[in-house]
Amino acid sequence: MGEVGTGLFNRDMMRNMKERWHDGGIGVMYVRAQPGCVEMEWLLQDWAATEASLFWKQRLDTDYVLLFERAKDGTPIRKQTEEAAARLHQYVKGKVDDLRIGVATALPSLTGRSSETVFYRVLLEAMGHHGIPASIAAPSAADELAASAHAKAIQNRVVSIGTLAKAYPLFQAGSRVSEVAYLFDTNAQAQGAVIVDQGRPIGILTKEKLHQMLAGQFGLPLYWNKPVERIMNNQPLIVDEQMPVEQVSQLAMARDFGQLYDVVLITKEGKMLGAASIRSILECMTTLRTEAARGANPLTGLPGNEAIQRELGRRIAADKPFAVVYADLDYFKWYNDYFGFSRGDDLIRYLARLLEQELERLGCRQSFVGHIGGDDFIAVTDGECGEKLCKELIDSFDRGVHAFYGGTEVKEVEDRHGNRIRHEGVTLSLSLMIWDGEVPLTPEAISGYAAKIKKQAKACKGSVYVMEQITGMQVGEGRKQT
Repeated sequence: MGEVGTGLFNRDMMRNMKERWHDGGIGVMYVRAQPGCVEMEWLLQDWAATEASLFWKQRLDTDYVLLFERAKDGTPIRKQTEEAAARLHQYVKGKVDDLRIGVATALPSLTGRSSETVFYRVLLEAMGHHGIPASIAAPSAADELAASAHAKAIQNRVVSIGTLAKAYPLFQAGSRVSEVAYLFDTNAQAQGAVIVDQGRPIGILTKEKLHQMLAGQFGLPLYWNKPVERIMNNQPLIVDEQMPVEQVSQLAMARDFGQLYDVVLITKEGKMLGAASIRSILECMTTLRTEAARGANPLTGLPGNEAIQRELGRRIAADKPFAVVYADLDYFKWYNDYFGFSRGDDLIRYLARLLEQELERLGCRQSFVGHIGGDDFIAVTDGECGEKLCKELIDSFDRGVHAFYGGTEVKEVEDRHGNRIRHEGVTLSLSLMIWDGEVPLTPEAISGYAAKIKKQAKACKGSVYVMEQITGMQVGEGRKQT
């Protein structure tokens, strides 16, 4: 093993990671031991000495982040990291109680994302899955779909960055460098200071940067009595308290490496409210990811009923028009009985993937996809996207569903009463409701509308959508199909 670091983020760790990232990727293992487990440190140290590909071990109290470089034998980094996790699990078996291990990989990317951003996201993934046993198998297509859904599910609970705001040392724009230096020398906890002008943040100065500047041969005479504005970072990341934590995390990790660990400044009506550290943002994101995974449907990884109700309530509270699409498979029970439950699960995952793909392809921003249960799904999107989504969904579904018959020519199916009827396999029924943003509405009322429209859609042959406008006039538009 190469080196050992302490703290949440370490600059040497990032440097080592960047040097190896493009050479086959980086494996990340997140290990959480039970609090008070003093044996874990020396056990992990002994085990690490046998791992040739382990190049960094980072300790976070009772948690550890382990980084692996790709082995020269060409083994995929994901498999390599999972095998290492299995070896660790076996090594500490019977010696450590309640050990949790999560793994993730950062593969070489051509997307233009910085290595810092990639590492941040892959660390979140490993932390979010630390409850998975070490002996996990290689991810299937369904696992990858679920992981993508988990990442999107974080947005279902919108947490504003203002909830993470903490008090931070403030200095007026005319303050001297010596005043800030005195704060750092007398307060070991102070790692930086914000420079404000009439309450508005205009810059930040970290202890590390100040000490670097004063340590030079002419540092003291050059800067000691100068205004702090002369040496502060005048382009800090400043965000409003209402901005979602997810969005702030993306902005923070997109910064230059030299500013990557600077706190994020948070304002309220333009005035300084407080600051949030990268650590607090990371921990918040991990918590949100864990909560989203806990409430997600295990088959698709999509948000479940609690998140669905929360999203509908949030949309209604915003008083802006939106569209709700309920998706349901026709003759799914017949398909399950005829082709088996495993193939039925594949068909459900296919519909989940279609919903996400079509919303993304249509450019429907701020959309939401939830899994009610079984073969029932819901999509919430902007009002103008609703009907376009239904048309594209039906077209894509009807073209792709034949692949799930395994070459079997389907000419008849069996309904829920056991009657055989002429029908070319599974079709898709969609219930579309478009709210004008004005007439009183509740999530329960939406469910009532959906039940009524669903009955109309199910009465039609083939893949169809039925649309109803929820307005003061309450005018329904009847059946639509492509």
